[in-house]
Amino acid sequence: MENNYIDYIEHALQSAPDKNGTLYRYKRRVLDQMTARAAEVTHAGLRDDKVLTDLLISEFPDLSDGYARFCAEDRKERRKKLVNKVMLFGTPALAVLLLVLFLSVSFLTDAWRLTWLIFADGFLLWAVFLLGVGVARFTAMRRLMHPIARVLLALAVMCADTAVFLVVLMFTGLSAAWVIFPAGVVGILLADAVYAQVTRQKLRIVNYLVYIPVAATMLFVVLGGLHLLPWSPGWLLVPLAVLVDLILAVAVISNNAKYKYDPEVEQAWDEN
Repeated sequence: MENNYIDYIEHALQSAPDKNGTLYRYKRRVLDQMTARAAEVTHAGLRDDKVLTDLLISEFPDLSDGYARFCAEDRKERRKKLVNKVMLFGTPALAVLLLVLFLSVSFLTDAWRLTWLIFADGFLLWAVFLLGVGVARFTAMRRLMHPIARVLLALAVMCADTAVFLVVLMFTGLSAAWVIFPAGVVGILLADAVYAQVTRQKLRIVNYLVYIPVAATMLFVVLGGLHLLPWSPGWLLVPLAVLVDLILAVAVISNNAKYKYDPEVEQAWDEN
């Protein structure tokens, strides 16, 4: 009877491409599942081989789509293993690479006052990568873990912001570099707002209402500090942001008001 399952699997997947032995592993998994299911049904009392074969084939109707999903899962697992290896061996390899680069550039340019940035920014950007991996993995978990992902995302933006700050500080001085930090606050808020929208977080509108005036204030400070916008009337960005908040709040309330509670609808749902 197992030969019937093999023939069905081979026929259903005869045109499926094989990549790195994925096709064989998928066929093996489907055969094991069908065999296990056959044993379960037989134990329940079904003895007719033809009926049993037809039943199992009906439970595995579209192996091509299943194979596509299996390939996607396999690629995802391979990427995860690759990232794990990069994380495991990347830190010592990066340290050696940065050391060689630091010494080479330092001896060639004699700019020891600046070349320490190679180490500092190198490890900060590596931290951004590690935090990004953490964000992706916590996001893939249950929604309960998403707050951790959002914290890691904020830390990643902060690390990137610090890396930029150090470079600007060493090349231009504190008079221009300080604006990087309020700009970083804007970056953190923007990144979190995008994350909340992409992952469909509940009550994300509350985040937006808080973030908009805070981001506008920080943007006002950045533009003023860089002399791109006069402090006056630049301060108008803040009340403008509050106005945007009010408009957004009214729009959300108006939209939600369209959905009224109807006991008849609820009763109809309960009956169905």
